[in-house]
Amino acid sequence: MKVVILCAGKGVRTGLNYPKCLHKLNEGESLLERNLKVIKKAGFKNKQIILATGFKSQLIKRKTKNKYVYVYNKFYNTTNMVFTLYNVIKKFKPSNYIVIYADIIFDLKSLLKIKNTKYEISTLVDKEWLKKWKKRKDYMNDLEELKISKNKIVNLGKKTHRLSKIDGRFVGISKFSKKIIARLTEESFYSKLLKKNNKIDFTNFLMILIKQGYRVDAIKRKVDWFEFDQKEDFVSFEKKTF
Repeated sequence: MKVVILCAGKGVRTGLNYPKCLHKLNEGESLLERNLKVIKKAGFKNKQIILATGFKSQLIKRKTKNKYVYVYNKFYNTTNMVFTLYNVIKKFKPSNYIVIYADIIFDLKSLLKIKNTKYEISTLVDKEWLKKWKKRKDYMNDLEELKISKNKIVNLGKKTHRLSKIDGRFVGISKFSKKIIARLTEESFYSKLLKKNNKIDFTNFLMILIKQGYRVDAIKRKVDWFEFDQKEDFVSFEKKTF
C-alpha cells in the first residue's frame, strides 16, 4: 500500500509564496511534518510515502530532506488534484493507495480506519462536521452536498445552502484498491476523463466514478481534522486546540 500526499498546488488564497503544506503551525512544525508523523505512526515506511509535488517542488524536497518518493507534476499551473494523482499512479505498478490532501490535518485513528477498510473505493466523512463549520465566518457559504444511502455515497461536491442535503463533510482522505488503480491508469480511462478536463477537482472526480457505476463507500465517523483553505484558517487554528 502507498500513501500519496497531493501537494502540487500554489494555494493562492493563503497569500503564501511557498507551498502551504510547509507553513509552520503553533507547535513549530509544518503542516506537512505533522502529517508525515501521523502517516508513519499508521505503519507506513518512507518508501511507501509519495509526495506529489508541483509548485516549488525543490523546496518541499529540501524541507523533507529528500527522505520520501517524489513525483513532480510539471503541469501543476494548469491542472488540478486528479491530474496530479494520475501523474503519480501511472509511474508505478498498481497498488492500494491512500490519497491525502496536503492542506488538512487529521487524527491517527481515522487514518487507521480507512487504511484497514476492504472497500474498492472509500473516503473519510466527518459526521460531526457542523460543529466545526459553525465556528467559521459565513459558514453557510461553504457548504457542499454529500448524501449517503446504506453507507454508499450517492451525491457529493455540489454547492448547497440546505443542511438536509449534507450527511457529513468530505475530509480529503480517500482509498483506492489495487484493482481500481489499475483501471484508472488505463489509457482509455485517461482519454475519457482527463485529456479534455485536466482541471477536474477530487469530489467531482468521485462523482463521475459514481455515475459510471463505481461504488464509493463512506467511512463515516467523528474525525479530528482541520482544513487550511485560506490565510484566515491558519489564524483560526492558532487560536484553538485541535
